[in-house]
Amino acid sequence: MTSTVPSDAHGLVRLLESLPEFDSYRIELIDGKLVMLPSAAPFHNLIQVAVSSQLHQRGWAAMTEQALSSSLRSFEPKPDVVATGYEQVADNANPLPADRVLLTVEIVSTDRGSDYAKKRLWYAASGIPLYLIIDPNDGLWELHSGARSGAYRVVEHGEFGEPVELPEPFSFPLSTAQFKIYPPRPPF
Repeated sequence: MTSTVPSDAHGLVRLLESLPEFDSYRIELIDGKLVMLPSAAPFHNLIQVAVSSQLHQRGWAAMTEQALSSSLRSFEPKPDVVATGYEQVADNANPLPADRVLLTVEIVSTDRGSDYAKKRLWYAASGIPLYLIIDPNDGLWELHSGARSGAYRVVEHGEFGEPVELPEPFSFPLSTAQFKIYPPRPPF
C-alpha cells in the first residue's frame, strides 16, 4: 500500500479526515496548527441544532461543521454552523469558499481564545459579514458585523433568553430561549 505525503497543511487535513480512526474528531487548521476536537457535550450540540433549525425554517442553507477556505491559507475552520443561500452551495464545493458564507456561528467549548480571537479575525478578514459567538460557559452571545479592513466594527451583546436580531439578509430574531449554560466542571 502506498500513500501520498500531503504537500501542505490542507492536504494533511484531507488525509486525516479520510482515516476511519479519526471519524469521531473534528479536524481544523487554526493559525497554521492542526486542531483535533473530540465530540461536543450535549448542551453544545443542542444549541447547534437549535440555531441550524431556525435558519433552515427561514429558508437558509445551514450546515454544521462545514470546512471553509479563503486566500488566508493558515486556516481551515469548521464553524459549528455556517449559513448561506442554497445557490452558494449548488456546486458542492468542499471546503466551501468563505466569500460564499453570510454567517458563521461558534459555540464556545473550552478554547475561548480560538473562538473569540483567532477565528473572529479570520472570518472578518475572509469577508464573512456576520459572526455569532454563543458562550454557554457564561450564558452570553456576541454578534459581530461590519467587517472592514480585517476586523468586525460592530459588536452586539446579549444573554441567553434574549433574541439575536440577525440583520439583513436574514432579518429575523434568532431565539436563544432554549440555550442552556454548561454545568460546573467537576474537580479532577
